Amino acid sequence: MDKIFSLANNLAGRNSSQGSSNEEREEKEKGKDKQLEKVSEKGEELPDSLEGFLEAGPPSEQIVEIFERCLWITIKELMTREVVTIQEDTPLEEVFSLFGKLPYHTFPVVNKNNELVGIIDLDIVLEILLLCLVPRAKHTPLTAIRSLGGKAGDVMITHPVTISLNATLKDASDLMMKHRFDRVCVSENGKLAGIISKKDLVKEICRRRKKERIGDEKMNG
Repeated sequence: MDKIFSLANNLAGRNSSQGSSNEEREEKEKGKDKQLEKVSEKGEELPDSLEGFLEAGPPSEQIVEIFERCLWITIKELMTREVVTIQEDTPLEEVFSLFGKLPYHTFPVVNKNNELVGIIDLDIVLEILLLCLVPRAKHTPLTAIRSLGGKAGDVMITHPVTISLNATLKDASDLMMKHRFDRVCVSENGKLAGIISKKDLVKEICRRRKKERIGDEKMNG
């Protein structure tokens, strides 16, 4: 009898806990609905996280318009013109030092006429510095050449991917996403004109969003 009474109590407790959990879920759903209402009323703001964006539903027409206008900004309006470069005859020790001092993953390599002839990235630098840890069976002709190279021109990646001055923000973002580049060299008639980075794209989009928001607040205020 005691066992039956105990089992009944357990079942009752379980049902009670399930009921309370259902109530909690209902409360959470109500809370999400209220958040959606707030987002739809404000319209001009985007959630800070991807999860928040998905919960908030599709962006407002105003935000879509801002992004669409940003897509057609030309690279020459956004790029960094003062670029840290490496000369093709720069000794490798100086190249290693440059990577140690500056927070960039890639550097363009130019000749005396400022023509873009290649790039050097962190993968190349690590390959050279850690070559002694790579099994000889995995050595390739390229790693052998790079290990013996004494100058930037000996180890650089030739024919780097570039983008033109008249390309758009959309072109740059597509290129970076496809090849997983953080920075892309901008060339004009074979010469290095500047650098465009993912950070440049993000900063410009955020700047325009903020400008639109302030303008709307002034009009409505």
